Amino acid sequence: MKKKRGKKNKSYFSRFFDGDLSLPHSYWIVGTLIGIGVGLSVGFISIMLGLPDRAISVLLLPWLIFVSIGIWRSSENYKGPKFWMILARITVVISMINIVVSILMGI
Repeated sequence: MKKKRGKKNKSYFSRFFDGDLSLPHSYWIVGTLIGIGVGLSVGFISIMLGLPDRAISVLLLPWLIFVSIGIWRSSENYKGPKFWMILARITVVISMINIVVSILMGI
């Protein structure tokens, strides 16, 4: 029988994905700072391999889905002003629309 892991035993990214990190931490640290690193890495690799611009959006899609789920779940657990929860969710939706349009339109 498999043991359930407590919150303390989960990895950082598992805690993020499950919404266990605070909304500000999830949004600014994982979504923004780590996201910049992921974006730069994917962009650099794409350029080095000579991939088309659309490839960058396609390669970033799994990361954006992962980050969107983590931020959305963190917003569900947020106990502060409702404004920040709503604003975080709006940015998640806009980001998803943006990447889908980028992939479809080749922008």
